[in-house]
Amino acid sequence: MTTLAIELNDASIAVAGSDGLLATEPGCAIETSDGIAFGGAALRSSRLRPRDANDRFWADLGVNPLARPLSKARSAADLAHAQLLQLWQRFGEASEEVLLAVPGSFDREKLGLLLGIADACAMPVAGLVDAAVAACDRPYPGWDSIHVEAHLHGFGLTRIGHSQRSGVDEAIAEDFESVGQTGVAQLYERWARRIAAVFVAQTRFDPLGDGKTEQRLFDALPGWLEAFGSLPSATVEFELDHATKSIRLAREHIVAEAADVYDRLAAHIDAARRPGRGLALRLGSVLAGLPGAKQRLGRIAGVRVVELPAGAGALGALACADEVRSTRGQTTLVKSIRWRAPAGQLLALRPDELEHSAAEATHLLIRDTAYPIGDGLSLRFADARRLQIIAASADERADFTLRPSESGLRLECADGVNVLVNEAAAEPRARLRSGDRLTVAGSPQEARLIAVRNQRA
Repeated sequence: MTTLAIELNDASIAVAGSDGLLATEPGCAIETSDGIAFGGAALRSSRLRPRDANDRFWADLGVNPLARPLSKARSAADLAHAQLLQLWQRFGEASEEVLLAVPGSFDREKLGLLLGIADACAMPVAGLVDAAVAACDRPYPGWDSIHVEAHLHGFGLTRIGHSQRSGVDEAIAEDFESVGQTGVAQLYERWARRIAAVFVAQTRFDPLGDGKTEQRLFDALPGWLEAFGSLPSATVEFELDHATKSIRLAREHIVAEAADVYDRLAAHIDAARRPGRGLALRLGSVLAGLPGAKQRLGRIAGVRVVELPAGAGALGALACADEVRSTRGQTTLVKSIRWRAPAGQLLALRPDELEHSAAEATHLLIRDTAYPIGDGLSLRFADARRLQIIAASADERADFTLRPSESGLRLECADGVNVLVNEAAAEPRARLRSGDRLTVAGSPQEARLIAVRNQRA
């Protein structure tokens, strides 16, 4: 049976078949006189006609009307359908079935919509698999694992667990966390502005001065960024009429433009570490290709970076096709598949790395009283917006709860309650650790998570 696999990461949608990786293209669309163009063709015109372009339809997959329709496409689902149909027409002619590797951000509603879109393309979808678990081929005994990848408008972290079923060792996609609204698209904007500013400063030429030169700048950007993956500096040239404008650009300046994004991502990864355990960080190829990303994440104490090949999710789905296939008419998301390669080894942790392991909080300190978290700690606001502990058996609805899990302490908030962690808005099911400060908008009170050592039973 001939099988095609498609990995739906909008920063690099990957198509794989029996000959390996066949193609990658971004989830980008633009309206043309002939209809809608996708992928690289869309990117090569997106700066000339930005109002006719859209690169959010996979991130915002749904049926709500687009603010600006493109051709006959009235919703993000319409654009996703059109791109998927084009890919199927290009690569699916000889294929009898398709496996779809999907990001962890796709909930039940999006998965149902995706299957409907595939059906409308007459695409014979035989199975769905979590892209992160499909991308991970081997275990690293003694290490925890997290898969992290960049998307056009954010990053995704998936904890990879280990289990055994019927005597077979398996990888399991566990907790998924979406990090931020800044992704590859926004970083490219930053880098383009930085390079343009250096051109202005050194040559008086502004590549962003008009649409044509701006488009040429963005077309050349991937090649320039690839050069900065290994070189400390590089000469960047721009041909203009009969002259060539060139600048010398240092890699450190390019990396600095993304430093806050990398630091924020590193903080989430560091918070996901368990005390005394090393973390195998399985880095997707899109993220690994961003200048300075691999090096920054590799500096997290207790972390060892494992770089994955391009299209790893699609290739992994093919390698485990028998496990990914669902019963006909009952397609379900597969989140556990067997390890496909022998166990790997990573450079052992140094003592100083273990010493800097993030401590797990055991108590919540409110004023001068420390409350044990135990199996969970629920809180509500009493008079004057003061925090009050709720007994586990109480019928009262909690405003927020501290809930231990296998991946660490998590914050669960009721609708409409905005909890700040270290003065920053907390994301859903935020990972907490000792030292974090919790406050709530409108309340003057602050609580602090602490770790109490050598507790007696």
